[in-house]
Amino acid sequence: MSATANQQLITDHFTAKARLDRGALEAGLTENATWWAPVSGARRGLAERPAVGRTKLAEMMTTLSLKLYAAERSWTIEHVVADEHMGAVQVRLSARLATSGEPYENVYVYFFRFQDGRIAEIWEHVDTAYAFALFDTTASRP
Repeated sequence: MSATANQQLITDHFTAKARLDRGALEAGLTENATWWAPVSGARRGLAERPAVGRTKLAEMMTTLSLKLYAAERSWTIEHVVADEHMGAVQVRLSARLATSGEPYENVYVYFFRFQDGRIAEIWEHVDTAYAFALFDTTASRP
Protein backbone atom coordinates (compact mmCIF):
# COMPACT_ATOMS: atom_id res chain seq x y z
CA MET A 1 0.00 0.00 0.00
CA SER A 2 1.08 3.60 -0.49
CA ALA A 3 2.19 5.93 2.28
CA THR A 4 -1.01 7.94 1.80
CA ALA A 5 -3.20 4.82 2.07
CA ASN A 6 -1.41 3.79 5.25
CA GLN A 7 -1.84 7.26 6.77
CA GLN A 8 -5.56 6.90 6.04
CA LEU A 9 -5.55 3.44 7.64
CA ILE A 10 -4.16 5.00 10.83
CA THR A 11 -6.72 7.81 10.73
CA ASP A 12 -9.56 5.32 10.19
CA HIS A 13 -8.26 3.23 13.10
CA PHE A 14 -8.60 6.14 15.55
CA THR A 15 -11.97 7.15 14.15
CA ALA A 16 -13.18 3.60 14.83
CA LYS A 17 -11.64 3.64 18.33
CA ALA A 18 -13.46 6.88 19.15
CA ARG A 19 -16.78 5.39 17.98
CA LEU A 20 -16.08 2.04 19.69
CA ASP A 21 -16.76 0.50 16.27
CA ARG A 22 -15.62 -3.08 16.68
CA GLY A 23 -16.39 -4.07 13.10
CA ALA A 24 -14.36 -1.23 11.62
CA LEU A 25 -11.46 -1.99 13.96
CA GLU A 26 -11.46 -5.66 12.97
CA ALA A 27 -11.62 -4.75 9.27
CA GLY A 28 -8.42 -2.69 9.61
CA LEU A 29 -6.43 -5.47 11.31
CA THR A 30 -4.80 -8.60 9.96
CA GLU A 31 -6.07 -11.93 11.29
CA ASN A 32 -3.08 -12.30 13.64
CA ALA A 33 -2.55 -8.62 14.41
CA THR A 34 -0.35 -8.08 17.46
CA TRP A 35 -0.57 -5.29 20.00
CA TRP A 36 2.34 -4.50 22.31
CA ALA A 37 0.96 -2.68 25.35
CA PRO A 38 3.36 -0.84 27.65
CA VAL A 39 5.17 -3.27 29.94
CA SER A 40 3.91 -1.39 33.00
CA GLY A 41 0.31 -1.82 31.87
CA ALA A 42 0.79 -5.54 31.37
CA ARG A 43 2.37 -5.85 34.83
CA ARG A 44 -0.69 -4.16 36.34
CA GLY A 45 -2.96 -6.64 34.58
CA LEU A 46 -4.51 -4.03 32.30
CA ALA A 47 -3.49 -5.80 29.08
CA GLU A 48 -1.73 -8.86 27.73
CA ARG A 49 1.68 -8.33 26.21
CA PRO A 50 1.54 -9.18 23.44
CA ALA A 51 -2.14 -9.49 22.63
CA VAL A 52 -2.68 -11.38 19.39
CA GLY A 53 -5.64 -11.66 17.02
CA ARG A 54 -7.94 -9.12 15.42
CA THR A 55 -10.96 -10.25 17.43
CA LYS A 56 -9.11 -9.93 20.75
CA LEU A 57 -7.66 -6.53 19.84
CA ALA A 58 -11.00 -5.14 18.72
CA GLU A 59 -12.56 -6.42 21.97
CA MET A 60 -9.82 -4.71 24.00
CA MET A 61 -10.26 -1.41 22.18
CA THR A 62 -14.04 -1.40 22.56
CA THR A 63 -15.71 -3.40 25.33
CA LEU A 64 -12.71 -3.80 27.63
CA SER A 65 -11.67 -0.15 27.29
CA LEU A 66 -14.98 0.78 28.96
CA LYS A 67 -13.50 -0.47 32.24
CA LEU A 68 -11.03 2.43 32.10
CA TYR A 69 -12.80 5.18 30.16
CA ALA A 70 -16.35 6.37 29.64
CA ALA A 71 -17.82 5.59 26.24
CA GLU A 72 -17.65 9.21 25.08
CA ARG A 73 -14.06 9.93 24.10
CA SER A 74 -12.06 11.58 21.39
CA TRP A 75 -8.75 10.75 19.80
CA THR A 76 -7.11 13.81 18.28
CA ILE A 77 -4.33 13.08 15.81
CA GLU A 78 -1.50 15.54 16.35
CA HIS A 79 1.09 14.01 14.00
CA VAL A 80 0.98 11.07 11.60
CA VAL A 81 3.62 9.69 9.25
CA ALA A 82 3.70 6.49 7.25
CA ASP A 83 5.47 4.77 4.41
CA GLU A 84 4.63 1.53 2.63
CA HIS A 85 5.60 -0.66 5.62
CA MET A 86 5.49 1.32 8.89
CA GLY A 87 3.71 4.30 10.40
CA ALA A 88 3.66 6.39 13.56
CA VAL A 89 1.12 8.68 15.14
CA GLN A 90 0.97 10.98 18.12
CA VAL A 91 -2.58 11.24 19.44
CA ARG A 92 -4.33 12.86 22.38
CA LEU A 93 -7.05 10.91 24.17
CA SER A 94 -9.67 13.05 25.89
CA ALA A 95 -12.17 11.10 27.97
CA ARG A 96 -13.54 10.63 31.46
CA LEU A 97 -12.49 7.85 33.76
CA ALA A 98 -15.09 5.10 33.95
CA THR A 99 -14.85 4.72 37.73
CA SER A 100 -15.07 8.35 38.78
CA GLY A 101 -16.08 10.49 35.81
CA GLU A 102 -12.94 12.57 36.35
CA PRO A 103 -11.41 14.06 33.19
CA TYR A 104 -8.60 12.09 31.56
CA GLU A 105 -6.29 13.47 28.92
CA ASN A 106 -3.03 11.89 27.85
CA VAL A 107 -0.77 11.83 24.81
CA TYR A 108 0.04 8.50 23.18
CA VAL A 109 2.49 7.48 20.49
CA TYR A 110 1.75 4.39 18.42
CA PHE A 111 3.94 2.65 15.89
CA PHE A 112 2.30 0.47 13.25
CA ARG A 113 3.51 -2.22 10.89
CA PHE A 114 1.34 -2.78 7.83
CA GLN A 115 0.73 -5.94 5.82
CA ASP A 116 -1.53 -6.33 2.80
CA GLY A 117 -3.36 -3.05 3.42
CA ARG A 118 -4.08 -3.72 7.09
CA ILE A 119 -2.45 -3.17 10.46
CA ALA A 120 -0.33 -6.17 11.45
CA GLU A 121 1.37 -4.82 14.60
CA ILE A 122 0.80 -1.96 17.03
CA TRP A 123 3.25 -0.70 19.66
CA GLU A 124 1.73 1.65 22.26
CA HIS A 125 3.76 4.24 24.18
CA VAL A 126 2.13 6.47 26.81
CA ASP A 127 2.92 8.24 30.07
CA THR A 128 1.77 5.35 32.25
CA ALA A 129 2.99 6.98 35.49
CA TYR A 130 0.58 9.87 34.89
CA ALA A 131 -2.29 7.55 33.92
CA PHE A 132 -1.76 5.17 36.86
CA ALA A 133 -1.64 8.09 39.30
CA LEU A 134 -5.07 9.21 38.04
CA PHE A 135 -6.47 5.67 38.11
CA ASP A 136 -5.15 5.10 41.64
CA THR A 137 -6.35 8.47 42.98
CA THR A 138 -9.89 8.09 41.67
CA ALA A 139 -10.12 4.42 42.67
CA SER A 140 -9.24 5.23 46.27
CA ARG A 141 -11.96 7.91 46.65
CA PRO A 142 -15.06 6.89 48.62
